[in-house]
Amino acid sequence: MKLLIDGYNKSLHKKDNQLVIYENNKIIDKIKASQISDITIVAKGYVTFDALNLIAKNNIKLIAIDYNGNLTYAIESPDVRNIKLKKQQYNLSENIKGLKIAKELIKCKMKNQKATLTTLNKKKQFKNVQNSRLKIEEYINQLKTNNFNKIQIMGLEGKASNEYWSCIKYFIPEEIGFKSRTRKPTDLLNSMLNYGYAILASEITKSILLKGLDPYCGFLHYDMDKRTSLTFDLIEPFRQQIVDKSMIALINRKQITKMDIDKRNNLIKLDARRIIANKIFSKLYSTITYNEESLTYADIIRKQSDNLVKTLLYNQKFESLSSMVVNIKKNLGLKSSPQNCQKIQCMDE
Repeated sequence: MKLLIDGYNKSLHKKDNQLVIYENNKIIDKIKASQISDITIVAKGYVTFDALNLIAKNNIKLIAIDYNGNLTYAIESPDVRNIKLKKQQYNLSENIKGLKIAKELIKCKMKNQKATLTTLNKKKQFKNVQNSRLKIEEYINQLKTNNFNKIQIMGLEGKASNEYWSCIKYFIPEEIGFKSRTRKPTDLLNSMLNYGYAILASEITKSILLKGLDPYCGFLHYDMDKRTSLTFDLIEPFRQQIVDKSMIALINRKQITKMDIDKRNNLIKLDARRIIANKIFSKLYSTITYNEESLTYADIIRKQSDNLVKTLLYNQKFESLSSMVVNIKKNLGLKSSPQNCQKIQCMDE
């Protein structure tokens, strides 16, 4: 079970072998620690020492993020096995091999941007969207045939993203007010994307920590204090399939409307955040066919981190697995199997 705790005045306590969630000093849920695989906190509150000990004893990954997906803190069991891996990560982040990893991630992102526009435009056949698809394909070919430095790779990524986001407005109602992608939103879609990306970033970060990698050392995004650059590297190819299409669907089905945005700060209200979280986790645990094997997107995220480890330690060619995903088979409900259950605690302010 994955536990997402969102809201205000929350606290996490221990009682016997259970983790107990309080809101305003009232118990709102009790869950056996053995049933929890990881915990993501987007809430305001605290965790008791006893609860932390129980979390560590059950090897539960616990991370806290902000609404932009930035890691606030992470708690995991001690791991002394990965010093060689981290040294390789730091070394490759500054040389040509690191650039090849960055190039592969951006190429994969562009492919998924193009594929998403193809899916969205299948019935409407907007000429502007078709032209943008061709431009993105041109940028993909440039990445394939040229040896770019990091600045040039980011420049091409920016051009492709401009083409991609300029088309998204055609697939949502005009009254939403979406003009372009921004992390400081004034419209519903951007606010939803920020929260959806934050949830996805928490999954990416957990897969990074699980493999013993350093989330703060990236290959594409420049290192900055307090920024998990590797998380933002590895998230790039997954944004379109897991978050973008899901948020557009929620808007078009009127499951989330402009009434769900708090005009005081342009954040999504808590009830709507619960809907978004369920949608993201449902997508993460939907079954797809990859290399004739049934996997979930969560599996592929873990495999991508594993692939990066093999590249760093054994000089294996890095390949971003998300570009090779084919044929959605079926969506699994979050309660379809016990290990994939998602429990979301969102309480009104």
